[in-house]
Amino acid sequence: MTHKQLSMPPEITENKNTVSNSTDNIRRPRTSEDFYEFCTTVLNYENYEALRNEEIRSESNPSPPLDSSGSSINSESTSSGQKDKQSEDEDSDSFNLVTCFCGKPFAGRPMIECLECLTWIHLSCARIKKNNIPEVFLCAMCKKKQRSTSPNSPPDKSVKRPRKT
Repeated sequence: MTHKQLSMPPEITENKNTVSNSTDNIRRPRTSEDFYEFCTTVLNYENYEALRNEEIRSESNPSPPLDSSGSSINSESTSSGQKDKQSEDEDSDSFNLVTCFCGKPFAGRPMIECLECLTWIHLSCARIKKNNIPEVFLCAMCKKKQRSTSPNSPPDKSVKRPRKT
């Protein structure tokens, strides 16, 4: 069994141990523009399928003909198409939407909505188990507000108070 030995191209091996003053061999520091270009390239690569599908969809569904006023003739189909696209955008936005006080997005984790302030909170942040989800949920902030406004409400059991001796 023989092994092929890989050799470097001549231009690399010649300059490998020597320092050259030519501008071709000097590396310039990376800039924010370089980073932006890199990120754009990576995102375009990652989103290639979605962008391609969108282009195909737009080619197969050309814009409807316009009437004399400049509005589309079949406005119902256009508006429903816009609603579909808008709902897709909202769905993808809601996946990364931050509503919980922990500062982290939804990201597919189970959440519960506060009945009072309508804030969505992760079950783990609210310390609620999946098998014990209450019908009515108030977040800690709304519970505090409710306690401060109603003097007859019972004290919160999660707050530890010193025992009387």
